[in-house]
Amino acid sequence: MGRNGDTLRPVLWLTRPPYLRWSLVGLLVIISLWVEIRPTSSVSHPYVSRDVARGESVEGVLEWRTVAGGVLEPVLGTGFADRDLTAGHPLLPGDTTDAPIAVPPGWWLLDVAVPAETTAGMSVQLVILPPSGERALPPIGGLVTSVRPGEYQSDGLVGSVAFPPDRAATAAVAIAEDRVSVLIEARRDRGG
Repeated sequence: MGRNGDTLRPVLWLTRPPYLRWSLVGLLVIISLWVEIRPTSSVSHPYVSRDVARGESVEGVLEWRTVAGGVLEPVLGTGFADRDLTAGHPLLPGDTTDAPIAVPPGWWLLDVAVPAETTAGMSVQLVILPPSGERALPPIGGLVTSVRPGEYQSDGLVGSVAFPPDRAATAAVAIAEDRVSVLIEARRDRGG
């Protein structure tokens, strides 16, 4: 009983509904949906429409397709194929050169690890490291026709190098036995 003789009745105290929490959850759901379905930027990128041989111009054999922005590095879509390209291949920065590289007739191409500064068109000297006690062989001059990353990131660059026919077999054996060092000409600064 209460003070005045009233009987006590149980009182149910209701709290205010959690409108603020409901609003925050709803806002999070809306933001999540926007992130998932928002429009992405797209760009046109050139793809090779037919097989292109190394040295052939890529102009006129490209089709422009829409891809998501930032997926492929932008390229101009001009120049000459630096290597054989297959139909459907997206054109990448290392796939073309500004001018075709003229390899003398009869020269042979070999793949060899090259220094980081090597570019297509450079002349190189292949130094063959002799086994101990043997005389060193004279260096073999070659022409770099293309440069690409190695199969693994730690491999560095691999260059396709053209060698004269009378020295190509010697170069091939030395490359296979991993007894070579590749020299490139140092670039000179044009400034004073």
